[in-house]
Parts: sequence; structure tokens; C-alpha cells
Amino acid sequence: MFRTFFLEQMMKLLRTSFHIYDEDLKLVTRLGTRRIETEFFQRYNELLRSPSASGRKTDEDLGYPVILIEGAAVYAVFSKGMSERQTLIAGPVADGPLDRAEMMRYRERYGLAESQKYIPSVCPLDIFISGVLLTHAHLTGEEISAAELWERNKEHYASAVNMPEQITQDIFDRLESPGLHNPYEQELRELESIEKGDVQALAQSISEVYEGEIGRLAKDPLRSHKNVAVGNITLASRAAIRGGVGVEQSFSLADSLIQQVEEIGSVPEVEVFKREAQYTYARLVESKNARRGKERIVRENPLIAQVKDYIFNHLHDTIQITDIASEMGVNADYLSHLFSSSEKMTITEYVRCEKVRRGENLLKYSDYQIRDIAFYLGFCSQSHFSKVFRQISGLSPNEYRKKFGNREGWKS
Repeated sequence: MFRTFFLEQMMKLLRTSFHIYDEDLKLVTRLGTRRIETEFFQRYNELLRSPSASGRKTDEDLGYPVILIEGAAVYAVFSKGMSERQTLIAGPVADGPLDRAEMMRYRERYGLAESQKYIPSVCPLDIFISGVLLTHAHLTGEEISAAELWERNKEHYASAVNMPEQITQDIFDRLESPGLHNPYEQELRELESIEKGDVQALAQSISEVYEGEIGRLAKDPLRSHKNVAVGNITLASRAAIRGGVGVEQSFSLADSLIQQVEEIGSVPEVEVFKREAQYTYARLVESKNARRGKERIVRENPLIAQVKDYIFNHLHDTIQITDIASEMGVNADYLSHLFSSSEKMTITEYVRCEKVRRGENLLKYSDYQIRDIAFYLGFCSQSHFSKVFRQISGLSPNEYRKKFGNREGWKS
């Protein structure tokens, strides 16, 4: 009974169904499932047999759950800890909502008619894996990490098994077709420029002429350039963090930029966007350095980074220094002194600068009324927001919007 209770709760958390089959592949129990999902397993027995197909061992022998990827769907198969040689299956789930093309491929794979209107449940993969680890621990009393789970599962994925052989072949092909990659030193100069917030040095580094070419990261040229852009943005985000930008702020900006890259439809536009993303990070560091003055610490105190992340995540609230200090378990006066010494401004001044910076973006790119922006950023009134905004930017919110507004860019 306790096992059933556990699976019922896990079903709600993971938004997935659970099936239990006996060794003859006959259904014993199903929890939270739609009948059509049961039909999947009955129609496609390979989903049940996959862990032991072609002589493979079951996870009773292997000691861990087997993660199966079937098209857009993810399943987990458990044998260890089950009684009477039964098999427990969790799934199917999709990592995210399926677009029309993915859904059509899914329907075709499983012979689904349009009229059946079936859409697999959505559960982010990391959450699903956490549920798999908990279920394994519940069934067996054994704890394994996500890293261990994927390491043990790699034998079920051809791409992981064949990786060394493929690397050998690719390097051989590369040597047969001579050509140089871009110099590593040039990449380091770009990243150093971003870390220092030196926009001019970044422009010079990007403009360097050198023998070599950008690596091919996909067979499709557009996909290859997008992959390069994603790598550049990721490296730039880390360089900006080393330059003093808050971790959450830098990562959130990277998330936005990478998602925008995916929407671009041409190689030239990807190239322009990639460079502008690098400049965006360099200007962000430049702005941080301007506020701190020319003196800059080489290695930021971890507490300072935590303060910046807290402020970034609470810009829509009224932020109190005592709340930040309590969150970090330190004395408020000590934290204030440490921050002021490092950043050459008080925490309160930093909060105001960050709120104004967020307000500038909203004034540039959104249709929100100034009153709404003020309350959205945690100001007690529009007049207070306008006063602080003018003190920092030199313009009133209305003047700023008239001068820099680009609401069409927001809509697009």
C-alpha cells in the first residue's frame, strides 16, 4: 500500500503515469494513466523490452533505472526493487511543449490519428530525473546521483558509445582537409575585453585579420553559425561575471540572447546578432566599472556576488538591507561596509541604479505606463520613481522614452 501511495504522489509531481507489468508483459497496475498510453505499451512491446533487448541486462542486474528516449517522449524503466520480477515504467513525458512539427512526428511514430488529440504530459527533464532518483531510492533503499544515473545509462545511447570512434574519424577528416581554426589568443583577447568592459578593445579584437576559419559545428550552415553564437554568448556571460556582473543577471541575459538566436533565419543576421551580444556584455561591464570608479578588485568577494544576485531577483520588490543580510546570515552593518568598499557605492545606491536600468529598458521597449513601471519596480509612487530616475539618468522618464523609445522593437 505504501508503494502505491508513493507512486500516486510522484505521479502528481512529475505529471506522468506509472505502469507495472509482470515478466510476461501483462499489465498488473496502472496509475494516473490515460488509456491511450496503456495502448502504446501493448502495441509497442519494444518499450518494455528495451532494457533487456538483444541480450542487454535489465536494471535488476545493472542496479539502476534505465532511461529511454523514444522520439519526443522520455520513459524510465525500473526492475530492481520490484517484487515477482515485475517492471515499473514511468512516462511518457515530453521535456517541453511540442510544436506542430514535433507533434506530427510523434503521431506518425505511434500511429496516432489526428482525431485522438493526444499530447504527452510535459515535465522538464531535470525534474523527471529527480523523480526517477527518488523512486529508485524508494524501491531499493539505494541513493545514486544524477551524474551516476547518466553515466550508467550511456551504454543505451549510440552517440555516447560511438563518441571516441567518431572523434577519431572527424580529426582524421580534418587533417585530410587542411585548414586552421581561429587563433586561441584572439578569442582570449575578446573575452578579456568583455571582462574589462573595454568596448573599443573588443571592436579591435573582432576586427583582427587572421588565417583560419570558424569551426563547423553542424552540417547545416545556419545551425552551425547558431551553435557558434550560442558558444560565444555563453563565454561572454562568464567573462562578464568575472568582470563584476551578477551571476543571475548575466545568466538571465544569456538565456534571453540564446533564445533570440534560435528565432533568426539567416546566417548574416546570426553574425550581426552574435557580435551585438558580445558588445552588450562589454557595455554592461563598462557600466558597472563606471559606477565603481576606476579602482577594481581582481577577485570579487562571494558575498558581493550574492548581494547582486539577491537584488537582481528582487528588483520588483522593496529591498531592505536587513532582508539581504538575513538571507545570507551575516550582520547588516558588516555587509553594507563590505559592499561599499568593493563597489564604491552603497547597497541602496546600487539598488536604485539597477531599478533605473530596468526602468530604462521598459521605457525603451515596452508600452507600459510610467505609473505601472514605477509600481512594478517597487517604488511607492510615480513621483518617487521619476525623482530617482532623473537623479541617475539625467532625464525624466517621459524625456527618456521620447529620446530612446523603441516600442516596435519590443513588439517584434
